[in-house]
Amino acid sequence: MNRTIVLLALLLFAAALPAQQRKFDVHRRGMLHQTVFNTGELGRAYDQGTGGISAGMPSLEWPARSAIIVDSKPYTGQHNSFGGGVQLSMNRRDTTRMMVYCGGVSALPILGVSSFPLSQTRRENFPLLSNGQLNPTYDPNEAEEIITASWATSAGVTITRTSRAWSMPDYDDFIIYEYEMTNTGDTDGNPATPARQDTLTEMVVSFSQGFAPGKTGHERKYNRWNGSDFQQTDVYARFDRRRWLNYAMSDDGLPETQYFTEWAQTGLNGGGLQAPMAVGYTVLYYDTARLARRSETVLSASSVGQNSPVWDANDHLKQPYLNRLETSLWSESKFVGNMNIAAWPRSGNSVYGATFGPDWQGRVSFNVRQSWIFGVGRQIVFGPYILRPGESIRFSLAEVAGYGAASLAETQAGVTDEGGSCGQACNESASAAAFNPVPNYTQTVTYGLDNKVHGSTYLSTYPLPPYVNSGVVTLRDVTDRAIQAYTGAASVVDYDSSQYWPERSADRGAYRLPQIVPAPKITVENTALAQNRITWLSAVEGFTAPRLAAPFSHYRLLKSAHPLGPWQMLDSVGLADPRFFAGGQYTVIDTATTVLESHYYAVVSVDQAGNRSGMTNLTLHETQLGGTEDLQKVVVVPNPYIVRSGFSGAGDVDNRIGFFNLPRRCTIRIISYSGQLVETIDHDTELYSHEYLKTTRNNQVIASGVYFFVVETPDGKRTHGKFVVIQ
Repeated sequence: MNRTIVLLALLLFAAALPAQQRKFDVHRRGMLHQTVFNTGELGRAYDQGTGGISAGMPSLEWPARSAIIVDSKPYTGQHNSFGGGVQLSMNRRDTTRMMVYCGGVSALPILGVSSFPLSQTRRENFPLLSNGQLNPTYDPNEAEEIITASWATSAGVTITRTSRAWSMPDYDDFIIYEYEMTNTGDTDGNPATPARQDTLTEMVVSFSQGFAPGKTGHERKYNRWNGSDFQQTDVYARFDRRRWLNYAMSDDGLPETQYFTEWAQTGLNGGGLQAPMAVGYTVLYYDTARLARRSETVLSASSVGQNSPVWDANDHLKQPYLNRLETSLWSESKFVGNMNIAAWPRSGNSVYGATFGPDWQGRVSFNVRQSWIFGVGRQIVFGPYILRPGESIRFSLAEVAGYGAASLAETQAGVTDEGGSCGQACNESASAAAFNPVPNYTQTVTYGLDNKVHGSTYLSTYPLPPYVNSGVVTLRDVTDRAIQAYTGAASVVDYDSSQYWPERSADRGAYRLPQIVPAPKITVENTALAQNRITWLSAVEGFTAPRLAAPFSHYRLLKSAHPLGPWQMLDSVGLADPRFFAGGQYTVIDTATTVLESHYYAVVSVDQAGNRSGMTNLTLHETQLGGTEDLQKVVVVPNPYIVRSGFSGAGDVDNRIGFFNLPRRCTIRIISYSGQLVETIDHDTELYSHEYLKTTRNNQVIASGVYFFVVETPDGKRTHGKFVVIQ
């Protein structure tokens, strides 16, 4: 009997194990790329910048695919977040105050302490199938990329987060997150553990992130990406209250330190400004129905809580509970202090007075005086809530990114946001200097007690970089379209002149976006003459959808050495263009090719109104020749191999050595100077080269030295040679 009980317990434990694994997925559909985890984390695990970025795991990367190599030094790209997540604080029956950290906090374990992963699923609602035909189940009222994660927490609140992204220019620079938080009583993600039936009181919900715009730009300037470099130097924090938008931007866009003129004139590597992005998050919806009433929270007894303007007509605390700036060090102690229900409002976050307008009077303010010295850490908090067993609350936010925060016209029209000046560092008044001009990248503006020049004149001389793929340019433009996407509005509202109220929106997104003709699926292949053949089907020409902007007009075939551009248009291909169209397929040959060079290709669809599709078919291709008929002299390139020397023409460093002039079938053996077999490679392909990733059979990087190679064909013919590795 005891053995049966033990076996059953082991089986239940084993069944629960797969659900407890930390997993991630990546939003790659639009121009903003982000990693999402089933533990609640967004981007990388939070730290101040020293942790770097793991390959394939972007952290609020905008523009997308932005990794570059400069003078043989690799840069992982324009990532803009130190990490983010969601935090909870509440009273439970057996504790006075409980904290839950689902990402966004440094030096704390997340998995198995606060987060217990349950599931993560990905749904691709693409207009085209993988074979290039139209997708009959495509839903134009849903996002193209939907990732849903669910995790239990140690407080008994199960959180489900659904994130959405689109590829259409005008709507590809934001990701929308919908959160549902349910009091399930599940405290460990284990179905064998009985649920707790606790009513959670004084519950506050926090969303935090560390905004650190321009990883490559700061590495080019400081040789690292660290909060201590751009706090009180390059980055200012701001709050656009009309859009409920928390954001950060580089003050001058960080001009390239060495190659400014060349990159600015050509658009190479994204242009001459290495950190022109403004990044942040905007609140789209927060729950009001389950907010604690004045008589149900200790806040009513506080000195501020006795002030009637902080309570709305329903006797709920006006939101947000807190809107806080911090340094890049997001420690646990800061969250404990910020979410302390007995210390509301947090020092530095006073209550807005009547001068901020009747709708904002009584809400907790943004700590504007720290917008320069605390320009990284962001936290917006809602509550307090009462959440009974089985009840749920919902929130929606969007991560947004744009080329600067304002246009020249907006700055000249007097657009202002909270923060963005020297503040506490120069003893500015929190009320008199709360609002400051929003700079642009066309004409500088001077303000503040320090009389500092903000912005740049870059766009007065140089064009926008190619990755800005539509007329939606600035962060304000992007945020207005994120709000439109969520609310399902038929037209875009300019919130410079009107106020968005998240509490007045629906608790779920509507997503009735305008539709444009999608890009076709493409295939890129080598010809026998080492030219590149690009082919695609004509299916997108028959694309229809509600709210379709205009019918199909033509294609543009584009080519570049890097995803950021500059892009060369190889040809404009008309509908059933007789030069390229036959049998329902388009075929274009790129004759300007060189063996071993790599290029990116994309075909965009253009409609009759001039709208362009996104580059969803972006394809990297290395030009190759076919394999030889007989075994001839095999050569190794590069030789000597110097670590990080690079290999391909597309600018990516792969730590690889190439064997060239190979027959179609052969075996390559790599032998160390001492006679040990390092690696055996079976080459069986039509290509005449084979890359070797500089690792041994035990997955160890091989040491510096002289290496020999032997190439043998199936019929016993052999050739040999040597190469040198220099670490």
